[in-house]
Amino acid sequence: MSGGDVALVRRARVRTPRADLHVRWVQGPDATCAWVLLHQSPLSSRRFEPLLPELGRWSDAYAPDTPGYGDSLAVDGDWRVPDHADALWGGIDQLTDLPVYLLGRATGTVMAVEMARARPERVRHLVLHGLPVYTEGEKADRLAGFAPPYVPSADGSHLDWIWRRIRGEYPWAPPEMVTSMVADYLAAGPDFACAYRAIWRYDLHAALGEVERSGLPTTLLAGGRDRIGYMHERAVAALPWAASRVLPEATDFVAEQNPRDFAGLLREVVARDAPGR
Repeated sequence: MSGGDVALVRRARVRTPRADLHVRWVQGPDATCAWVLLHQSPLSSRRFEPLLPELGRWSDAYAPDTPGYGDSLAVDGDWRVPDHADALWGGIDQLTDLPVYLLGRATGTVMAVEMARARPERVRHLVLHGLPVYTEGEKADRLAGFAPPYVPSADGSHLDWIWRRIRGEYPWAPPEMVTSMVADYLAAGPDFACAYRAIWRYDLHAALGEVERSGLPTTLLAGGRDRIGYMHERAVAALPWAASRVLPEATDFVAEQNPRDFAGLLREVVARDAPGR
């Protein structure tokens, strides 16, 4: 594949002891590394579909649907973050043995932190786009009722409820994008908050301490138009060893809206890493 060719996005289902995962992926020319892209909740790897071909120009890349989301099968009970990380590693290990660059977005950043904490030897660099650093009070408040289940109704009013929820969070989003997010909500099912509850119960600061002690290179990304951009200062304080970069015009979905430039930024991350790590 020449530098101008576009990698084909493929889809696979991977069975692991913990879950059946659906993965979007691309294979690059003579790739020496693999990106693993972890989406925010309650959405899916659909959000990375425009980015995958750009990464595929020079690397392999895998975007799994978190267990219970997208086309990955639902999970039994309330999983914790280590459960998700274990299942995700189970799928990635079947797909590649290349050194992994982990990129998480929002909820996906917490899953990425746990994957890196559990197996730092498998990861070459950790990239956290919009790390949600909650106070204990904020966690308790959200667990009390931030994301209640919707109730399917005969008149379809639950679809309007989902639409309005999404538009409330992303009032700038065009109808086509909101429609695709509605599809992700429906795929997650009425109780779409399993991953939310997992990250609100997770001891993020303890995990970050282990990541720091492992010496794993880490980069924090934030967008100037990101809905949780206000948490970036908290993230910088929690990860003083990490490189940090603010993208002034970026929304939550810069990987989807501006995939070529975002892929170029990620290629810079790879280029900065010391050879032989």
